[in-house]
Amino acid sequence: MILMVSCCGCVYLPNTSKTKKSKPSIYKEVDLEEMIRRNIAKTHSETSIEGIYTVSCVITKKGKTLLSQVEKERTIIRKDNYARVAIVKDWPGSNTEYVEISLHEKGAARHPIVAELSELSEGGGFIYKHFEPKGKVLSFTFLYDQAKPDILEGVYTLNERNNEVTYKLTYVKVYPKNSNLQATD
Repeated sequence: MILMVSCCGCVYLPNTSKTKKSKPSIYKEVDLEEMIRRNIAKTHSETSIEGIYTVSCVITKKGKTLLSQVEKERTIIRKDNYARVAIVKDWPGSNTEYVEISLHEKGAARHPIVAELSELSEGGGFIYKHFEPKGKVLSFTFLYDQAKPDILEGVYTLNERNNEVTYKLTYVKVYPKNSNLQATD
């Protein structure tokens, strides 16, 4: 019995959790954001919403307070520049014109498509279908003002327990900015 316990204590199990360090590449490397920048530079048009954006969000709630009949509006959440996304043209023949790709994970092999955008028939805006992680789809109405082509604003409103909750998204284009198609911001 003592021999068996002492033999088990001497078993060597190599540590396989160590990762190998890779050699630096002799080749120039590009990430997803760089590939998107290169693609946009090739196909850029002044009227396109294609680009890389930072996203800010404000969620407000409007309703009556507990002991008052007066409606009040208050800001529940304000997040400035909480996301970095790319809006690019979708495949030819697709049901949507543009897709939004999250650039949150640096160095990731895959990046999620978090929304689809389709232009309104009258122009001047888009229907924006945002896909939540738990499967919920929110449809925003996005306005596009050609006088301010670097800003997209979207609104989604819902009624929740006799309160009106409004989600306002603001997208500010960081690339291409003012028709500057250079590789840096």
